[in-house]
Amino acid sequence: MRAGLRGAVLFGVLGLLAGLFVARRATPPPGRAVDAARQTREVSLQAREVRLQAAGGPAGRILLALSGEGGPALWMSNGSRGGSLQLGVHGNGFPFALVSDAAVRSFGLGRVDGRQASPILVFRTDDVVRMVFGLSMTEVGRPAFLVHYTADGRKHEVLGRYCDAPGRVCNR
Repeated sequence: MRAGLRGAVLFGVLGLLAGLFVARRATPPPGRAVDAARQTREVSLQAREVRLQAAGGPAGRILLALSGEGGPALWMSNGSRGGSLQLGVHGNGFPFALVSDAAVRSFGLGRVDGRQASPILVFRTDDVVRMVFGLSMTEVGRPAFLVHYTADGRKHEVLGRYCDAPGRVCNR
């Protein structure tokens, strides 16, 4: 046998023996089956916040914490180079999701609002509401609505009715 072929065969046999040794150590002896459920460990962590941040500085960041209202929230951002995503639950128990640009000048907000806990989506730019759609927060049966606002702030109801009064008390 040539030297190269002998080395390959020897290397192969050693690899086979090492594989058998590792497999044998990982396999429990007969009668001692491993219960995967018992190997699971419960880990509890108590912290005011959990922060993940890019090693190079303030670029990418994830924050899991309680909001000022006491509800759980998750904030994800790419620093000044990109937008952000915020998910959470308001103090009143209503959930929200906010997607925005880096300056939070333009954003889409999905939330539950009103006395009927109706889902709505709000689109704003330069701190002015431009479009809102969802299910009625004030009408029985929660019919769908879609409204948009012109540059001068006039409301145009495209579909259904949207109550934009602060107390959600609208009469028509």
